[in-house]
Amino acid sequence: MAKFEKRFYTTLHEAREEEKIAFETELDKDTDVEDFDVDIDVDETIVDDDPNVKAARAVGERNEAMRTTLKVWIQEMENFLEFINSQDPESIQSALSNAEPDTIFDRMKDSQQSKIARVASDIASLQQGFEGYLAQTGNAQFKYV
Repeated sequence: MAKFEKRFYTTLHEAREEEKIAFETELDKDTDVEDFDVDIDVDETIVDDDPNVKAARAVGERNEAMRTTLKVWIQEMENFLEFINSQDPESIQSALSNAEPDTIFDRMKDSQQSKIARVASDIASLQQGFEGYLAQTGNAQFKYV
């Protein structure tokens, strides 16, 4: 894959150079190449006063607050998953699995372990869904959705 990737970028770079040279040769002798430069100086005070810019910033701040909340929810689900169903000796599932015979935990083991596993699976699925939405927040297509 790297061989073709390198060849692609080399070809792309060569094509840009060829286009640049062709562009410069087609210009009239008295035309400056920098006249076609697209860099524009923007007055920041005008931009800051623009209501559209203010609205876009407000939407961006709201979306960032939602992203932060979503990250907290995902972390809380992860913590709860570790609490109910992990290899940690303090987790519920581990405590039931390692229960001594003829104890409350031993009696709970048979009926509750499958429920814990099912709940953990559902929460993990929900967490993955939330992570998918979090990943999409960087996608411009979903910016105002």
